[in-house]
Amino acid sequence: MPMNPKLLRPRSTIHPEAADWANRVRANSGSVSGTTLNAVSKFCASISSAGIRDRFYRLNLFCGTGLAACLMPLYRGPSLGGTQYGGTTDTNNGPFVSGDYTETGTSGGLKGNGTTKYLDTGFAQNVIPAGNRHLAVYETAKSTATFDVSIGSRNQDLTQVFYLTVFNSLSSYGFYGGGSLTGASTTGYTESGAHLIGNQPTSTSSALYKNGSSVATATPSAATPTTRNLFVFALNDGGLVGDNSAVRLSSYSVGLSFTASQASAYYAAMQAFQTSLGRNA
Repeated sequence: MPMNPKLLRPRSTIHPEAADWANRVRANSGSVSGTTLNAVSKFCASISSAGIRDRFYRLNLFCGTGLAACLMPLYRGPSLGGTQYGGTTDTNNGPFVSGDYTETGTSGGLKGNGTTKYLDTGFAQNVIPAGNRHLAVYETAKSTATFDVSIGSRNQDLTQVFYLTVFNSLSSYGFYGGGSLTGASTTGYTESGAHLIGNQPTSTSSALYKNGSSVATATPSAATPTTRNLFVFALNDGGLVGDNSAVRLSSYSVGLSFTASQASAYYAAMQAFQTSLGRNA
């Protein structure tokens, strides 16, 4: 008896969230190669197996073919089937053009210009409670100017701050989250290719992680988060755009805080993904 042809079809191994992302990219007139889709699928599987999927309310891996794919977030909520937050894409302001984006290789990622270009996530800072939140970016080339903000927002009287920034003539990097400019910062900021996490597990504690390990801590005052959206490649300064960055980013995320082991697992998954596209340090 002839075999049923259906039995010969290989079972799909693409993670459901990677498939959903690729479908959204295509609906936005973008495209995704098989290599990239497999890499995104493996990233999703690693995040799920580490038990940290619920930590992410928004995450963009800046990958796929063209800006239509690059600006499409992978995660828009703590689960695929639950509430989705922020814009359906990252709103392109400035704007970024095709020459600012390279998917693979040592120049991979999206590059800011330090003056006009930024992304509006549509994700308000107060979606996440002040005592349980994180911001993260993966840099493939660091900023070229002092006090450039990779991601964040604040109110103008500096009592509601939540951002990652380079400062002190490019020698330091800091995370500011809380009711004052008491930040977790590290010196010796000389390399690119760093995965940087600003972690705030309580309303009066914060830590900066670099490549999976804590490198600085701080004790900021507590504050109620502002309603301002988070910007990427710039600071949302009370509704104004400031401190635009010339950094090259290959990912960002925002969501709930991590334990030390969870931050390490996040870095491992992220580094494996960046390596698969040849754009890790």
